[in-house]
Parts: sequence; structure tokens; C-alpha cells
Amino acid sequence: MPTFQYRATEKTGQSVEGRLDATDASAAAVELRNRGLLPTRIEKSDGSALAAIGAPSAPTRTAAPGERVGTPSKIEIAPFLNAVPLTELSAMYRQLATLLHAGVPMLQATTTLAQQTRLPRLRAVLADAAQRVSAGMPFSSALEAHPGVFTTMQLELIRAGEMGGMLETMCLRIASYLERENEIRRKLKKETLYPKIVLSLAFVVTGIVGFAGAGFGQAGLDVVKAKLIFAATFAGVSLGIWWLVRFLNQLPAFGAAWDLVKMAIPGAGGVSRRYATARFTRALGTLYSAGVFLPRAVEIAGRACGNRAIGQRMVENTPILLQGGGLTAMLEESGLLDPMAVQMARTGEHTGSLDDMMDKVADYLESDADVKAHQLAVGAGVAALLIAAVVVGIVVISFYSGYMGGLMQTGNG
Repeated sequence: MPTFQYRATEKTGQSVEGRLDATDASAAAVELRNRGLLPTRIEKSDGSALAAIGAPSAPTRTAAPGERVGTPSKIEIAPFLNAVPLTELSAMYRQLATLLHAGVPMLQATTTLAQQTRLPRLRAVLADAAQRVSAGMPFSSALEAHPGVFTTMQLELIRAGEMGGMLETMCLRIASYLERENEIRRKLKKETLYPKIVLSLAFVVTGIVGFAGAGFGQAGLDVVKAKLIFAATFAGVSLGIWWLVRFLNQLPAFGAAWDLVKMAIPGAGGVSRRYATARFTRALGTLYSAGVFLPRAVEIAGRACGNRAIGQRMVENTPILLQGGGLTAMLEESGLLDPMAVQMARTGEHTGSLDDMMDKVADYLESDADVKAHQLAVGAGVAALLIAAVVVGIVVISFYSGYMGGLMQTGNG
């Protein structure tokens, strides 16, 4: 039986080192946890460090030295053209989880999904993934070839599921995330639909009023033409900015900065931070309970949280754990997570139930973020309605001002 050297943290926060015999690194991690220790580093007696515990037999992609979180396999000019609706993706992940639960091999499961999928784009992606899996490639690496369809968060959660032998659980988790995000988008569209209609009608009325006020001749046509040119220019500039942001968002540095900006937005930033923290803590708890040793679990959870700023900070702070520092100290050093996650991590370290604490804080943060997101959607609808009311008011005032001015000129004449 091989011998492993370890470094771990006691419930008191004190770092300890030692040696123990175990069948493999995963068993060594479980044994340390049973002793009430929090393993931060495990290596074979020959000194070869283990970057991951419980890794699958199939090779998985590991980050290259210096590679930033969220680095895509390729940069696409128009990533939105390859996007797949969230409803289709969530259904795909749930079907995949069902097939895996029934014991269907990955290759057969992927082929079955490709045959059953209605959306041509997703069907082609899954067929390509099936070919890659048949060639011996892990499912996560097969999906990574399509960054326009599968986000970094989805890929990292799939990779974590492969590593910890819990792919079915991760598929269900991704499906839940996608369904929640789709519900938030649906609420936002519903709450802002009426104000959008009012704004559109206000624009039309503005053109009609301008045409009528300038007369029904060439002057009126010139007014309408000018307004149409302005509207087309504004729409084109807005579309260009939207495309540029979507394109640059593929770059890790820009993506991390963009995620930082989103977390700084009043109201919406707090919701974004809670969702990202919830994903991080749930992935961390799942990986840790599966026996993945802590530094590797933190790195994977950071990459899977859906926020590249948080993920990059976690990867950069992983050496703190490798040097024997505690998880709480590392999370406090990051400074980006919701404070509740840090407090619960401290409790988990002291009680030896880190996985349970991480799941509990994830449940709370997700529930709280759902409520806040609904409130923001309603607030956005009200704000849009107020803007529409202001625009309509300006149109009405301009119309009556012009009308009264015309009457006064007629009376003077």
C-alpha cells in the first residue's frame, strides 16, 4: 500500500503535517477528513504532488501555467450567432442526467441526445461531440470545442463532475442554473413589454406630430426623414456597441473586468455576486465531499462560478492553501465573495463539515438572489414605464406648444 505525505488544518486552524498509508490519494483525503482534519496538500512519498484527487482515467484538460480563467478554445467573430436557447440547453442536460442515471454509456447517451434534439444547431453540436467522445476525448473537452454554445461555467462543472464521478449531479445542477436564468430573463421581458410598446408608439407619434406641425408638404417629409435617420443611426450605434461587448467578452482580461463592473452596479451587482458565490460554494462543497483535495476543489469551483473575476482571484490565491493556510484566510483575501460564504467556511473548518456548510450557504444565497432578481425585474418595468411617460409628456407638450404658437401667429396676422 503506498504511503502519502499530507499537510492539513485542524479544527482550531493549526496546520499539521504527517504520513499515512492508503490505497490512493482519494482514500487518503477521506481518511484525513474522518480524523477531523482539512487536507490542503497530499503527495506520494516520492514527492510527486497530486494536483487532483479522484481524477478519471480519461485525460482531462488542465489549465496551462499562466492561463487566465475563462480562456476560450477559440475566438468567434459573432458568438451570438451560435448561441442555443437556454430552454433547449436545460432540457439537454436533464435528459443527459436521466440517461447517465440509467447506466447508459457516455457515447451512447451523447448519440441519443443528438438524435432526439429538435434544434438543428444543437443537434450538429451533439453529433460532433459524440464523434469526439468516440475518439476517446472526455465529454467536457468535446463540448469545449463549441464556446459559442457552452459557457465556461458549464464546461467547468462538467469537468468537475467527470473528476469527482458525479457527472449526473452536475448536469442536474447546470439545468437548474439555466432554468433559473431563463426565468429571470422571462420576468424582465414581461415587466418591460408594456413600456417598450409605449416607447415605440411615442416615437411614431413624434414623427406624426412633426410631420403635421411642419405641414403636409416637403417640410413635413424632411422632418420625418431626419427623425428616421436619427433613429437608424442610434440603432446602428447601439447594435455595434452590443456586438463589440459580446466579442470582447470572450477575452479573459476583458471578461474579468466586465464581471467586476457588473458586481459594482447598485442592486444588480449584489444579485450577480450572490449567484456567483452560490455557484462557487455549491461546487466547492460537492467536490470536497467527493474527496477532491481542497486546493484543486477551490480552483475548479472558482472556474465554475460563472464570474471570471472571482474565478481568477481564487486561482491566484490557491497557493495560500498549498502553503498550509486555511480556507477562511484565502476567501477573506479574495475579497469578492459574499461575506456570508466566508463566515460559513470558517464554521465548516471548525466543525469539520465544510461540505454541509457550503451547501447551506448556497441554498440561502440562491433563494435571496431569486427574490432580489424578481424585485429588480419589477423595478426595471416601472422605470421603463416612467421613461415612456416622460417621452409621451414631452411629445404632448411640444405638440400643444406648437399648436398654441400657430394660433397666436394667426391671431396677430
